[in-house]
Amino acid sequence: MRILAFDFGASSGRAVLGEFDGEKVTMKELHRFANEPVEMGGELYWDFPRLFHELKRGIAKAESEGGADSISVDTWGVDFGLLDKDGRLLSNPLHYRSALTERAQEELVKTMSGEALYEETGIAFNKYNTLCQLVMLQKREDAALKIARRALFMPDLFTYFLTGNAVCERSIASTSQLLRAGEPAFSDKVRRAYGLKRLFPKTVPSGSVAGMLREEIFREMHLKKSIPVIAGLGHDTGAAFFAAPAESENAALLSSGTWSVFGAMIDKPILTKEAEKSGYTNEIGFGGKVRFLRNIVGLWIIQECKRSWEKAGISLSFAEIAAGAEKVAPGRFYIDPDAEEFFAPHDMPKKVEAYCEKSGGAVPKTVFEIARCVYDSLAMAYKRSLLDLQTLTGKRFNVLHIVGGGANNEMLNRAVAQTLGIRVTAGPTEATALGNILCQLAALGAVHGEEEAHRIARRSCEVKEYFPE
Repeated sequence: MRILAFDFGASSGRAVLGEFDGEKVTMKELHRFANEPVEMGGELYWDFPRLFHELKRGIAKAESEGGADSISVDTWGVDFGLLDKDGRLLSNPLHYRSALTERAQEELVKTMSGEALYEETGIAFNKYNTLCQLVMLQKREDAALKIARRALFMPDLFTYFLTGNAVCERSIASTSQLLRAGEPAFSDKVRRAYGLKRLFPKTVPSGSVAGMLREEIFREMHLKKSIPVIAGLGHDTGAAFFAAPAESENAALLSSGTWSVFGAMIDKPILTKEAEKSGYTNEIGFGGKVRFLRNIVGLWIIQECKRSWEKAGISLSFAEIAAGAEKVAPGRFYIDPDAEEFFAPHDMPKKVEAYCEKSGGAVPKTVFEIARCVYDSLAMAYKRSLLDLQTLTGKRFNVLHIVGGGANNEMLNRAVAQTLGIRVTAGPTEATALGNILCQLAALGAVHGEEEAHRIARRSCEVKEYFPE
């Protein structure tokens, strides 16, 4: 079977063709493109028309490679597009880093406390959540929101313009702070409390067939056959966790990329005050299991540092940055990656230096000292997350599976194994695309359940191991 996965990340997107022989998946990247938000009129937007154009280019390239048996799209969480009564996109979707939600939490707690929201939705209170975006759009009497008849999360928006069918896939909907905790239904309690319109369709399980490609796309791409579009694991973290080569329930999971997402798969949501205070969130995974996780600002900091260094004429690859950082003595510098100043782009090296100076610690000055500071600080953030995870779940985790692009960073992997004091595995690096493909295979009846998906993932990729020294 030949499966086409579109994986849209916060900075780039790609089309990956997976071929399944019944034992393992072999993947080939067909198309890669930049995903650059556009700042315009004081707002930050996703360039959805451009991304949809790139998606169609990916379909065309897949056709030239022999075609595909199905298509699915995964993206980052929380963001959405608004449609009018005729199904037209009213504006480009807002970026979750938009200044719109700067004071959202202050506004929302006037109506429901953070504790009450967590008890109802199980989602950690972040200013970029879908609920925050909707409330702040409503507060400023946004024209598009007023006339909107439908809202769709980002992967569902792509699916809609591919098929003409509006669906709401559960894994992506569960990032929104709009669903009841651990359940597939939207919370009427939250909607009524904030006076929100019913904009999203009812949710469908991950791995549902959304429909066939629109006739006009079929003709435009000169396809030989129509292709089913799957509402798969639309949230990229859900897809990445699905592809983790987990061997037991005592495995912690880390999706490492622009964001670091640390957690584990559990059977039921944990809604205690301790879970809320620890910043853990309950999202829905494949088969209705709960992704119990914490979002950590991850390699975004290094990515932004690299952009600043390049502007200053210092051109280094990520591998060169990691290699140079490993030569710096560990444990000298420290930041909290989740501190507010690291959320926004621009001048990241100066922000790292300023944080260290303000906190009274040693201040990194060179490129590699700054990089070492970031890597060590991420390892410490993972250590805190592991300790909290064990306390909240009552489990002891003896292995951490790192998946995603960050699994390529051997320097960071060694630091994580040393800091956490447990075995660490790294791979698959293409976990999101692989998870997307595996979910499509499940929708087509070729893969049966999470355990089989994990076994296929182990057979399909190289996995490296690291041990504390």
